[in-house]
Amino acid sequence: MELKRTVSKDLGGEIVYQDSDFAVFDDVTLPGRLAKIRAIIDPKFTATVTALQPQLAAVGVPVYPHLALHRRRTKNPPPDTWVALSTSKRGYKMLPHFEFGLWDDQLYIWLVVLQEAQDRQTVIDRVSPQTVAGLPANFEWADDHTDKTVHRPLTASGWDQLTAAQSQKHAEWLIGRTFDQGSAFFTGDAAAQLATIQTTIAALIPVYRELIGGTA
Repeated sequence: MELKRTVSKDLGGEIVYQDSDFAVFDDVTLPGRLAKIRAIIDPKFTATVTALQPQLAAVGVPVYPHLALHRRRTKNPPPDTWVALSTSKRGYKMLPHFEFGLWDDQLYIWLVVLQEAQDRQTVIDRVSPQTVAGLPANFEWADDHTDKTVHRPLTASGWDQLTAAQSQKHAEWLIGRTFDQGSAFFTGDAAAQLATIQTTIAALIPVYRELIGGTA
């Protein structure tokens, strides 16, 4: 199947992310790792997008998936891979968006505003601290989407740290959850795993609606 920048909604099957999925990153060659990502990970991302349609409908406007194709890489294999979801068919980096992806030892679900986003500070300022305070206690924050180690608990002080970090030139804005290789997320059944993914996205949607100028 030819991969396109948007993800088909027709792929069925269960969603089961497993510890064995991380083995794709053991391949140190660019062609080898990309082939494994296409064969093993991308179909799971596609199925995830399909399963999230009821939650994404609550955004109130269409949300389009963008599968990472890693086209700019000519030598080094990608350290992570993802599917992003935004309100534009054309792209996502300039807009607030969801990212669902894998590092070599971690799965992540982030709501993201990148440093290159349009009207970045204005967009971030739309988010009410009260909305964030209503998120589950196991949520996290980060200020750099390229560093898998910088996430911290999204406590009241964590929110203050994330807000303060936005004054830095290259800071980014991420809230969501991460799941380490070997954690219970990867050892439960498909229904429990899917429920975790869906409830995480559902909890983030009120924040996303504020970011894009809607109402929670």
